[in-house]
Amino acid sequence: MKLKYKKWLISIPVFLIVAYLSSALYSVHQIHKGIYYNDRTALKQYIEWNEVRENFKNYFNAQILKESQNNADLNELGELGIFFAGLASKVVDYAVDEYLNAESISMLLEINQNGKSIPEPNLSTLLGGLAIIKFKNINSFIITAETDSDSIPIIIERRGLSWKVVDIQFPHDFLEKITQ
Repeated sequence: MKLKYKKWLISIPVFLIVAYLSSALYSVHQIHKGIYYNDRTALKQYIEWNEVRENFKNYFNAQILKESQNNADLNELGELGIFFAGLASKVVDYAVDEYLNAESISMLLEINQNGKSIPEPNLSTLLGGLAIIKFKNINSFIITAETDSDSIPIIIERRGLSWKVVDIQFPHDFLEKITQ
């Protein structure tokens, strides 16, 4: 009888750990499938759009502030330069609110054929997710998207029983690269 209880005491924590890791892997796999197959439903379900938009705005506004401080032409304008930097910030806020959503990302994926350069989602990519997940704590982990020249960390947090993308941390020179 005691052996039966010991088995249960060992199996329950093992089951919970496997279920926890499986839910994280499944979410990463669904995000991968959403991007590969350009599935708007998956993109809506596994990305916390409000938080991602807010983090994008914070990143771009910090970059605008940095650029405006380093720009000699704007510094010469004085208060008018500050006004233009603030105006640019508001334009970015509006653009991010309007265009950073599942439909816009889907349209970009249709236009950009680089999405097909990622491997097709299958069992090996599902299990390979274990290699790219770096847990920050029990409620969040980071996966890193590799581009030709950069590594872009993507923060995923647990929301109830599912996991969602909440932040994408772009490199400091990201704006310079896309505007060149």
